[in-house]
This record gives sequence, C-alpha cells and structure tokens, in this order.
Amino acid sequence: MAASLYNNSLSVSAIIAVYNPDLFYFKQAVASVLSQIFPVQELVLVNDGGSETFRSILPDDERIRVFSKQNEGVAAARNFALEQCRGEYIALLDQDDYWYPDKLCEQMAMIPVPGEPCMVTSPVDIVVANGSVQNKISRRKSDEYRWKTSQENVLLSLFEGNFIYSSTPLIHRAVFEKAGGFDPWTQPHDEWDLYLRIVLAGFSLYCYREKPLSVWRSHDANESNKLNVMMCSKCRVEKKLLKTVADDVIRRILATNLLIDLLERVNLLYKQREYRRFRALVIIHLFRLLRHKYNFRGVGIELHRAYSDRVRKIALKSARRYVVSYFML
Repeated sequence: MAASLYNNSLSVSAIIAVYNPDLFYFKQAVASVLSQIFPVQELVLVNDGGSETFRSILPDDERIRVFSKQNEGVAAARNFALEQCRGEYIALLDQDDYWYPDKLCEQMAMIPVPGEPCMVTSPVDIVVANGSVQNKISRRKSDEYRWKTSQENVLLSLFEGNFIYSSTPLIHRAVFEKAGGFDPWTQPHDEWDLYLRIVLAGFSLYCYREKPLSVWRSHDANESNKLNVMMCSKCRVEKKLLKTVADDVIRRILATNLLIDLLERVNLLYKQREYRRFRALVIIHLFRLLRHKYNFRGVGIELHRAYSDRVRKIALKSARRYVVSYFML
C-alpha cells in the first residue's frame, strides 16, 4: 500500500487558508486531513484577517500549526502558508471541502519516483450544503476530468479551462520554487493560473482517475457562483499567458479561448437584461471571433473538433440572442 511504501521517506504538509469559516464544514475539513491513511507531517492553517473563533474547535493535535495575517485574499494566504511548510509535498484544501481517507495514499502511489518534483491531481465528488452527494453532477465532472486527462497533451485541454478542483492537487515544494506561487491578480482563477504555469515549466502531471478522492461543497458562497467575476479573472489569466508563452499552437489556443470568453462575458449582459449594451458589444466580439483563425493542426482531431464546436455554439447563441433582444422589453 502507498502509505507503507512512502511513509518513512516522504512528508506532506497540508494547507488550509481560513477566513470566517462555517465551523461545521471547517471541522470536517480539518478532521479529513488528520485522519489520512498516509499521515500528514503538519496541517498549516492561515487565518486571512478573519475571526479567530475557529481555533476553539481545533483538536489537540501537535501537527496543527496556526498563523494569522492581515486580509489580502486566499491567494496571498496560500503563499504565506507555503512559506511556513516543512513537508516535501504540499496538499491544498479549501476550508469548506474535505478529503476521503485514502486521498494522499492514492496520490502518493501515482508518483513513479519517490520525491519527484511533480503535481498529482484527482477527481472530486460534488455535495450540497447538507452533505448529500450530487451523483449526476459528480459523474459528469468525473467523466469530464477523465476525458481531458486522457488526452495525449493534457496541457492543451487545461488551456480550455480549469478542470482541476482546488482541493485535489498534491504538489512538490520544488515546483513552487520554479513555477512561482499563487498570483493574487488572477484571483479567483489563481489556481488555474498556477496549474498552467506548472505544466508549462515542464513538471510532470500525474492524473489519478479511478475515483473521486476529494469532496467539493457547492453552496451560495462559492466564488464559482459569481459568473462575471469568474469570467473576468479567466480572461486575465489568458491575457497574462499570451504575453509570456512563445509556442505558436499554445498561443493560438489561448487567443481562441480569450475570444470565446470575452463573448461569453458579453452574453452575461443579455442574462442581466441589459439589452442595449449587449447589442452594442456582441457584434464587435462576434466579428472578432469569426475572423480569428482557429485551425489547430497538430493538436489532435478530437481537440480540434471540440474547439470548432465551442466556436460554433457561442457564435450561434450570440447571434440568436442579438435578434431576440430587439423583442425584449
């Protein structure tokens, strides 16, 4: 078993950035870390300028280390936590999510050479606030993860959008030293930005596919529910990488993604019933997308079809809404 193979030679630090957590969820998150089959060396908690109430429910475990700092956002809190970590590998967990007991055990077994600088990911289960697993959504997300991670070039799939949930990665500390930490400017897509930089830096990405190892809790407070904020930050990541990536195929993919996402942002105006603004912008962005050459020769026929399908769907949706908007009150 993985725990017996690696327990004496490798160490894992778990990180949770904390900010006024729901105490029930937080207690479950902490317990899931401390009860891993592959035991963590430490659990680093960083209070990002919130209430200290959570300290009262922490178990008496010498592996727990608590730090406090001024509020700067989750990306800065995670960077602060990274500086405190003593383990060889770093495992990330959000304050309202949790891990299954064999999460670290299964992920460590994915690493072919113990101590290799790399990143390991895995699927998630989706649960609602009361803890019930959303089986249909979870299966869909796991199927998407398996399909994208089974492609010949996972990086190209990752450029389309983030399919790695924030409570799943296990990352060697040397990876952060070369690829850098979390970029607050790209928040709340700072995780996606980091994953892309890690793979672009040449580190191996090992994708566990057998079953979900983490649980992502879906509720109203999730950042992912704030669509406009999410779309803006996704575009920031794409613009940032377009300035730094030299590979021609990757640049074409990034440029296409950016044009699609800019058009998706315009479509949010339609949903918000801001029809005049929508009509003023949609023609501009639709024209830019249709003029763009998105022929990705050399990336595989499946990925090429996927991008062609995305362009076709957003173009048809936008054009249809443009016409319908004239009839909306």
